[in-house]
Amino acid sequence: MKVAVISVTNKGAELAGKIAPLIGSEVDIYAKVGRNPCNEPHTYGCLRDLVGELFSNYDGLLFIMATGIVVRVIAPYVRDKRVDPAVVVMDDGGNFAISLLSGHIGGANELALRVGSAAGATPVITTATDVAKLPAADVLAVKLNLAIEPFNSLKTINAAIVNGDKVTFFLDSELAGQEHYTCLAAKQGVVLADSSELALSEKYDAAVVITDRKLSISKPHLYLRPGSLAIGLGCRRGTTSAEILAAISQACLTVERSTKSVAIIGSTVVKEDETGLLAAAQQLAVPIKFFTNEQLQACIEQYDLSLSNFVKEKIGVGNVCEPAAILAGKSNNLILPKTKYPKVTVAITQVNYRWWE
Repeated sequence: MKVAVISVTNKGAELAGKIAPLIGSEVDIYAKVGRNPCNEPHTYGCLRDLVGELFSNYDGLLFIMATGIVVRVIAPYVRDKRVDPAVVVMDDGGNFAISLLSGHIGGANELALRVGSAAGATPVITTATDVAKLPAADVLAVKLNLAIEPFNSLKTINAAIVNGDKVTFFLDSELAGQEHYTCLAAKQGVVLADSSELALSEKYDAAVVITDRKLSISKPHLYLRPGSLAIGLGCRRGTTSAEILAAISQACLTVERSTKSVAIIGSTVVKEDETGLLAAAQQLAVPIKFFTNEQLQACIEQYDLSLSNFVKEKIGVGNVCEPAAILAGKSNNLILPKTKYPKVTVAITQVNYRWWE
């Protein structure tokens, strides 16, 4: 986590210099011009202008000043808890570290605890699940690197948890890496039930389900999507990102998977300058990896993949999407073989569950 520590007083600047090495992150200190007794290299004149520059460039912002000042200066830049940085406020006496914004997803609650420990201050955390010492769906999502879907249901599920409803956390029994998810969830105090128990709807009021599949659930529910799918993709020159995204969406729908579980896209180096493909990866917020003809051909031969003379004439190898999916996901578990869509061919593999290592 990259953190900016911002002060407005001499006392605050001194406190910033004292605690910054103890926070345990990459830290930059910003002191107000004329109130910089520690001679920090970063100074500013106008706090509002500084916040405008820093807000989207740091994972966390620690303000050493009055909470009211912070509320006013960050207000124009606050957008959404999914993208806002963690914001923590501490008085220049070092008494309290207040988690103000993005407590769970942004990590402000954890940052407040770290700042409190560094300064000997009392952490102030007001999120309802933390106050009640109950597991929260968004905290689990962050710790297990899972995407939340649909995001609008998060408030409903966390409210149900706080209100004492029976909210059960489930793990898809068909998902690879069962022990990985079970162990990480246990560290957060969450016991994962087998997804086969979803059928026993009378035993829970709401469900949080770790799965990449589209399921039919009658009770209020929230999906936590693992990055478990590798997309192999070929496209015609000039194909737009909208056409590529539509093909990926349809391909995922065909195998009853969520596009939120797409972890990586693979293609050929011939397409590495294809703007539509690059834009599609950017919109999905996933990496894209381009493979050479030699890599693709070796994969084709190893797994005896089908060939297309047309593709070989245009690209130099007889198949792009299937070997690209296998190479990108480091797995030959092909759940969607080469499938043609307008201007696009798509294949999908279930990635090796240790892919992220």
